[in-house]
Amino acid sequence: MPLLQRLLSPIVEVRKEESAGVALMFAYSFLAMTGYNVLKPVTRSKFISTLGSDNLPYVLLVAGLIIGVLMTGYAWLIARLPRRSALSITQLGMAALLFGFWFLFQNPATWASVALYLFGSILGVLLISQFWTVANLVYDPRQAKRIFGFIGGGASLGGIAGSEILIRFTDRIGTNSMLLISGTLLVACSAIVWIIFQRTEAQPSPEAIVAGAKQKGVGVGEALRLLRTSNHLQIIALVISFAAVGAAIIEQQLNMAASASKGQGATDAITIFLAQVQRWTSIAGFVIQVWLTSKIHRYLGIGFALMVLPVSLGASAVIMLFNAGLWAPGFARVLDQSLRYTVDKTTREILFLPLAEDIKLKAKTFVDVTVDRNAKALGALLLLVLVKPWGLGLDWQRLSYASLSVMVLWIFMSIRARRGYLAAFRKSIERRDLQPSELRLNVADLSTVETLMQELASPEPARVIYAIDVLESLDKRNLVTPLLLYHEAPAVRERTLRALGAGAAE
Repeated sequence: MPLLQRLLSPIVEVRKEESAGVALMFAYSFLAMTGYNVLKPVTRSKFISTLGSDNLPYVLLVAGLIIGVLMTGYAWLIARLPRRSALSITQLGMAALLFGFWFLFQNPATWASVALYLFGSILGVLLISQFWTVANLVYDPRQAKRIFGFIGGGASLGGIAGSEILIRFTDRIGTNSMLLISGTLLVACSAIVWIIFQRTEAQPSPEAIVAGAKQKGVGVGEALRLLRTSNHLQIIALVISFAAVGAAIIEQQLNMAASASKGQGATDAITIFLAQVQRWTSIAGFVIQVWLTSKIHRYLGIGFALMVLPVSLGASAVIMLFNAGLWAPGFARVLDQSLRYTVDKTTREILFLPLAEDIKLKAKTFVDVTVDRNAKALGALLLLVLVKPWGLGLDWQRLSYASLSVMVLWIFMSIRARRGYLAAFRKSIERRDLQPSELRLNVADLSTVETLMQELASPEPARVIYAIDVLESLDKRNLVTPLLLYHEAPAVRERTLRALGAGAAE
């Protein structure tokens, strides 16, 4: 066994001919996210130092409005570049822009801080979509099941590494120099992507490259039609909206607290503080994803999972109301972000499960793009009213009252979402909307499994067989009771025997 395969085999099932490619993809994931996580706190600290934290909602609003235009320009550029080197060239271009920003900040200009913030907002989307575009081109579905978990783990480590670079070196070389480090890491990514495509015959099309990044929402008419079609989708849209607004409030509190505590002009100190929060967010997110997310859904169900994020929002709001320490908004941000991209993300996927196939894809696009962007824009407008002198002029602590208000509404809708999910799931079983072969193991939450167990007692043989099919696809065939071998319907007895036989063989 080659040395590289021996090193990887305890962590991931990898074959001899895959070893070098897997190592390169892991390095790509790690370096891309390290570069982005070096940049992200810098974009915040430079903006705060130049324009003040109370003006951040303005740029959030602008980012939501122009991101579609920027993505259209990205698509135009990709279509005119050589296919095999398009990604490498764009990454070199991103690195060149970071080097350009470093040059601009030698003589600070207000517009440069705004432009850097907007660039940082789009860079994360591009880097993530480009990585998964490469991964899906290089690996087929069977390889993906074995390899994607490992190569995706590089992103989590990159979040920690990028934060550590900022924490350890910002005091020594300054915030501006971090732009050079981030740009250099993107140059390394460009080289790795070029090597990967030299090793494979895959030819990335412009459409494939752009598809992951250029997410299109739906029009007003289509949105209204979707909402009229499903009451469950209406509830999902409201839950996602409250989540986006709650996250915006917490981020604003963090930025305002950093500015108030460190001083608006203390760019390096703000950078280091935001990097510390980012580091703990990455660590907490990794731990929650690996050890807690599946257990929460498996043993506590979707109802509990829906409550985790709004309750954490309310709890952190109470802490900030009664404690002016800088650790309080930092803790709130860590809690919000680490839960949002682990437990809450998986819960979103489960909520879509019972929707009819003819609207599920459009519904996800509607919620993930249209609803999310509109909610963020609404959150930015709300924050302007709350924090600006011409509005309520709240400081970062008193913004917690807004969080508590959002929490109450969010919890109410989460309770309705759980009830709606169970009702919609039962109806989807009746309609046979779920395709067992397309289900993923991470949708096997407690509420879903309990509903399927109830279906095993149905007097209709077709429903019993369908429930067995779905349980088997969720790797829950051990829950198929042997008592069904005595069912009056021969088809049920035959299907039960096959399920029990497959379970015994494992």
